[in-house]
Amino acid sequence: MTDAAVPTELPDVDPDRTVDNRGRGCANGIAAVQRALEDLPDGAVLEIRSTDKRAKQEYPKLAAQTPHELLGIESERTGLLTTVYTTYLRVREG
Repeated sequence: MTDAAVPTELPDVDPDRTVDNRGRGCANGIAAVQRALEDLPDGAVLEIRSTDKRAKQEYPKLAAQTPHELLGIESERTGLLTTVYTTYLRVREG
């Protein structure tokens, strides 16, 4: 999946679960994301909050390699050097 494949508009949904990976690298946080994806029912929405700039590449890759649907990624600067990336995935059973 390329950056062009990331939806440009954020979904108007209430997430069913949030995984807070702020302060963790994507590699460390991906296990919590995978557990949440396995636990949630088909059609549920998972929100992932991260401060790792690789989130903009890693979560679209995750969606491309699994049946889950990438709904959008939002970037919000929360401090001089901190950006929070919020990713929305719709759970799809394979």
